[in-house]
Amino acid sequence: MTSSNSKDPNQLQVILFFCSLYLIAIGQGGYKPCIKVFGADQFDGNDIKDAKDKSSYFNWLMFGSCVSILTFRLVSSYIQEDLSWSLGFGIPSVFMLLALFLFLLGTKTYRFSTAREGKKNPFARISHVFMAALKNRTQPDSYIANPNETLLTHQSSKQFRFLNKAAISCSFAEIEEAKAVLKLVPCG
Repeated sequence: MTSSNSKDPNQLQVILFFCSLYLIAIGQGGYKPCIKVFGADQFDGNDIKDAKDKSSYFNWLMFGSCVSILTFRLVSSYIQEDLSWSLGFGIPSVFMLLALFLFLLGTKTYRFSTAREGKKNPFARISHVFMAALKNRTQPDSYIANPNETLLTHQSSKQFRFLNKAAISCSFAEIEEAKAVLKLVPCG
């Protein structure tokens, strides 16, 4: 049924709608995998009791996720259909703010792992490759070879060869890592 006073959305509303959907996708993409890893980091892998507790954590996490999704779908569809849409969106917003508050409340009790075995942050390594390639873009190919490493030509990927200019100051492993990340970007 279409209401007689309905109108098509204007361009700004469409842009806002799609930006909101993309922000939700980015937020969920960052949240879903991290909550599992962050929770698992709270247990000591060398302790037998903690290993059992970690297994229990994952069981309860999955159970809680499934039950909450089922409950939310049932309750929110009833609220949105019979009461109001704004209430149907407002209740989950309140629960998300409550969850954020509880998460921040426990910050002092969380275990933080800082051991990286001397490795730099992966984002720093990849951005270093991009910056070095940008800085060395005018260098001739004869300067590309890094004297500290040897790499056969068939081992280097042929895609994104512009990143090879970073070989003056980056390792070939870092360059190939940056190429692998760049391959994940959808091209359209």
